[in-house]
Amino acid sequence: MVIAGVASIDKSIEQVRKAGGTQVVEKMAIPGVGYCAYFLDTEGNCFGIFQDDTNAK
Repeated sequence: MVIAGVASIDKSIEQVRKAGGTQVVEKMAIPGVGYCAYFLDTEGNCFGIFQDDTNAK
């Protein structure tokens, strides 16, 4: 599985959805670390995105 770092998880979630990706795990906080979300692309491959944010709760 690939996990990509992004500057804005909310903007990236919207971009993935618009491109045809299916969100399989909603945005979740990793307290003190950041946020992540997971998707399936249009070919069924799973991938994640991650935004650093030490204020995540």
